[in-house]
Amino acid sequence: MNRIERVVVDECVGQESPLLGQLCQHLGERPVRFVFLASEHPGIPDIEILDKLMDARSALLTQDRVLHNLAIRRGFRSFVQTPESGLTDRRLAHVSAPDKNLPVASGAVRDSYLHQSSPEAQAITECLCGFLSAHQLKQFRTKRRRIRAHFGSPDNIMATALTIGQRRTAHGMVGGYMLKVDARHAVKSLFPASESYFLDHAGNEPLQATCWALVHLFQLQLQSYPLTLYHIDGAALVRCSALMDDRGAAVTAFERMAARLLAAVSRPNAAECTKGRFFDRATDKLSQLARFGTNELVSLDLQAMASGLADDVTKTDGAWSTDRGLQRPSETCPISTLGNRRQNDPN
Repeated sequence: MNRIERVVVDECVGQESPLLGQLCQHLGERPVRFVFLASEHPGIPDIEILDKLMDARSALLTQDRVLHNLAIRRGFRSFVQTPESGLTDRRLAHVSAPDKNLPVASGAVRDSYLHQSSPEAQAITECLCGFLSAHQLKQFRTKRRRIRAHFGSPDNIMATALTIGQRRTAHGMVGGYMLKVDARHAVKSLFPASESYFLDHAGNEPLQATCWALVHLFQLQLQSYPLTLYHIDGAALVRCSALMDDRGAAVTAFERMAARLLAAVSRPNAAECTKGRFFDRATDKLSQLARFGTNELVSLDLQAMASGLADDVTKTDGAWSTDRGLQRPSETCPISTLGNRRQNDPN
């Protein structure tokens, strides 16, 4: 076995972690260079760690058990701490780690892989965070990790599609969305990448569910990919289309909110969702939620969120563009939004 000359320290292991001392004791007096990913390659995907940083004379130090097993499966040395055996370089028998052989971006390892948003997208996200609970923000982090794990790298994502619907009930407006993320190369698309439903006791406007879906898109850091919005409700499609043609057409607070969000996403398209399994699933879900009370419904005041974005708009108003043309894809439910489109088939 080759002597370890370099240790790649995962971001989940801090520079002050006692694991570093334990590993040094395990390796003995031999000189070792540490590569701290948190400072040298922040945000690097797991597949890039294994493909571009690991070699026969390197070892990985991590607290991610799946990554640990993947590294060992590919023939690398890896160390992880477990309650049962302490610091170990053995494969963890109870941890499943299938190797999907996801495509890796070409080129050398980057200095940083952190998500980069436009100033307007950053301003929107920061403003919206003030209306979300700590639990909701944690849920978004979990969803972002799930999406990253599925695609391996942001470079493997091609486009996004939202199926959006709402209906008025005796208790208020019930609405929600389903998100599909399309993939490049040989990676499978992810559906549902996210799904969420709300109850707004006060609102009664066509674009409430559209605003809710776009809020989630920003929190999931997916606003920079081409987006198609599939509307079940015809009135929502009409207003969304008008705002995409001309932001100045916004009349209400919800429309101004939708206009700002649409102006900050990448290449938005709009279409009517009238048939297919996405339509069936969404309408069945809305019917179920309208009839029965459930903790699946997030109770919120979208009007307050819209007002908050309006108060914040003066900071970034000059960044808006008003000459976006509306592109209309095939009017079926979520399909690949780039390349060949297969009607009503998300896979």
